[in-house]
Amino acid sequence: MHMRTFLQCHLHSICGESDLLLLLQLRCLRVLSFKGFNILSLPDSIGELIHLRYLDLTFTPVVRLPESLCKLYNLQTLKLRRCYKLEKLPSNMQDLVNLRHLDIEGASCLKEMPKRMSKLKHLNLLGDYIVGKHEENGIKELGTLDNLHGSFCISNLENVNNSGEASEAKMGNKKHINILKLKWLPHGDGDNVDVESERDILDKLQPHRNLKELLIDGYRGEIFPDWLGLGLSCCSNITKLIVVRCKNCCELPSLGQLPSLQELYICELDGLERIGCEFYKNDKSIQQETPFKALRRLVLGEMHRWREWHVPDEFDCFPKLERLLIVDCPVLTGDLPAHLPALEELVIGGCEELACSLPRAPKLCQLLVTGTATSMEKAEPHKVVILETQLAKSVLECLPHIQSPYLQTLRIVNCWSAIPISGDYLHDSLQYLQIAMCPKLTFSEQLQHKSLMEILVYKCDSLTSFALGALPSLRVLQISECPGLVSMPALRLAAPHLEELCVEKCQEMEPFGEDCLPSSLTTLRIYDCKKLERWITSNGLQTEGLIHLFLIEWNEVKSFPREGCLPASLQLPISK
Repeated sequence: MHMRTFLQCHLHSICGESDLLLLLQLRCLRVLSFKGFNILSLPDSIGELIHLRYLDLTFTPVVRLPESLCKLYNLQTLKLRRCYKLEKLPSNMQDLVNLRHLDIEGASCLKEMPKRMSKLKHLNLLGDYIVGKHEENGIKELGTLDNLHGSFCISNLENVNNSGEASEAKMGNKKHINILKLKWLPHGDGDNVDVESERDILDKLQPHRNLKELLIDGYRGEIFPDWLGLGLSCCSNITKLIVVRCKNCCELPSLGQLPSLQELYICELDGLERIGCEFYKNDKSIQQETPFKALRRLVLGEMHRWREWHVPDEFDCFPKLERLLIVDCPVLTGDLPAHLPALEELVIGGCEELACSLPRAPKLCQLLVTGTATSMEKAEPHKVVILETQLAKSVLECLPHIQSPYLQTLRIVNCWSAIPISGDYLHDSLQYLQIAMCPKLTFSEQLQHKSLMEILVYKCDSLTSFALGALPSLRVLQISECPGLVSMPALRLAAPHLEELCVEKCQEMEPFGEDCLPSSLTTLRIYDCKKLERWITSNGLQTEGLIHLFLIEWNEVKSFPREGCLPASLQLPISK
């Protein structure tokens, strides 16, 4: 049988070792895929498929590969992606001289590479290289692999002994790599790390200028080499930079001088206490660019010692920044950048010491401020969300300063600090106000707002009254579970266009006054408000335009005492 290709579509068609052995007798096979199969190992006879060019074991639980695999001298592609149980590659991989693609991404049990990988000079796809502890599987084996393309990750860089070894990798020659990931494993003996040596090692891993994205994960030095912060040619095309888990780092490089940088993520830098002028420019640089002139997304997170973010007044920084996220930086104080002209989304979570002087951001349409990182939720379009934070009052005070016409909803939830709601705090474009579980909520005298269309208040124990002024656009007012609320404002005057009023579980609510309900009201819903229920039962309602009346669970009410106590406009039966 001269079958040349086997690409299995039904994963359960091959179910036993005998089936696998039978398949491997097809000696003319050139393409063989076991992707997703429940295969723990390959038999030694795999080495007899001398014509095989493509072997795919992606997503299989294979534990070992036989040494006979290295006899497949014509093999060009070996895919081991997500082989999560694979512990070791065959020791003679260097014999696969025609190999072009070796994909081991996600093979997390692999500890090191085989020896002498430098002989595979035709490799143009090697997703990961795991640096070993020996000279023959160390980082210098990368020196001859100049044809590598696409995304490339170097793991276990803690096994590099000195800058000389790093230099032999010749990363600057690899012009076809556009995504580079440099990873160190976490170290338990941080005091014994030679931070100067670590810096020199990273210095010698300077990439080619064609690089587009760079990840630095677990770097053990205190400062970064100059090639990362001077806007040098090797970094001039980088659009995305991620710096994470660099525990010893105490100073950031001058990333503001990277002319193409659009996305920047800085997280888990435990030693960083201050971001200062060096972040924006470097005195060694001959020509200074506008700091972060292309940056669109900035994420700063999980830095528990970071106290100060200094933004120099003399720089017009972040002119194109659209998204800013600051998460789990519990001792950060001070202010945010004063002016972010392009900012559309701002998220602050777990930064309870932040003064929260919000930037002037005329394009802002999403703002989320939360008290803890665990309460983070996705910012929603056209909404200001203040959730479980003691910064609620300072955020409210800063809202008018934002000067954005795109924020339509203000939602305040589970904030225990004093929250005074005033028209001065509500920006002009606001249409929806939602407040829930804020025990110290108060409404200041004569709340006025020209655009507010809907107010929802839920479980605010200290609220005793509304002091509403002119709300000409208000259409919906809902109040629920506010046990201290005694009176309703004169809605006929304050909200002459109100259409829906809902009052639920407000036991102390007094009867409506003559000027309370406007003629525009079409829907009234009342639930578990005993004083109000008794008054309506006795006196009825004379609201001219009322169409829908919901008296929920009024089990004691059998009838109203006289004709004419309800408006003739009611079109639907009373709901009990």
